[in-house]
Amino acid sequence: MDISVLGISKTYGTKETQVQALKPCDFTIDSGEQIAVTGTSGSGKSTLLHLLGGLDRPSTGKVLYDGEEISSYDENKLSEFRLRNIGFVFQSYNLLPELSAYENIILPALLDGKKADKAYIQDIVEKLELTDRLNHLPGQLSGGQQQRVAIARALTNRPKILLCDEPTGNLDSKNRQRVLALLKRTAEEYKVTLVVVTHDASIAGQFQRVIAIQDGEIGEDTYVN
Repeated sequence: MDISVLGISKTYGTKETQVQALKPCDFTIDSGEQIAVTGTSGSGKSTLLHLLGGLDRPSTGKVLYDGEEISSYDENKLSEFRLRNIGFVFQSYNLLPELSAYENIILPALLDGKKADKAYIQDIVEKLELTDRLNHLPGQLSGGQQQRVAIARALTNRPKILLCDEPTGNLDSKNRQRVLALLKRTAEEYKVTLVVVTHDASIAGQFQRVIAIQDGEIGEDTYVN
């Protein structure tokens, strides 16, 4: 699924309290690409990710998936599109504390009114090395394990796009590299487009394409051979 960004921007507030979090930008993402979006805190990279994922609406411009303008969808249609096409992974994991790891993983399927594909889920769980942690509550898991559960949950509905906002930010260096490697490998194996927002130059440097944002504006869009 190709993504086209046409002149999108985001402004918060009005008059003297107005802040332009993202200035108008244009770019495309080809199906299956793996991209890092980098910049300092407050640069606008998370705003861009939220606009790409339909979690927020642009003040100007359009976001198109395979030529379909999702930024014009009503809330119900947009929620359905997100649930069926986009997986999200956040720095804070966002797991439900009262549910087991397995229940958290299959939650997107249940929200979509479907039965979880057990064979597919088992394949994800094995790849993410979570087989012996499925009955544990999030509070009984390490940070790295919680993040892997969040990745499994994001993949449950077979998304075409995986959007990750600082997914390694709360992890130590060992787990940071492990989770990044898992993200890249699983995205490749399941043919998922991967977009990772990070302020960490060492993380961004492991991607073939890096979009750098500064003060709400895309400064560089670099391909590395």
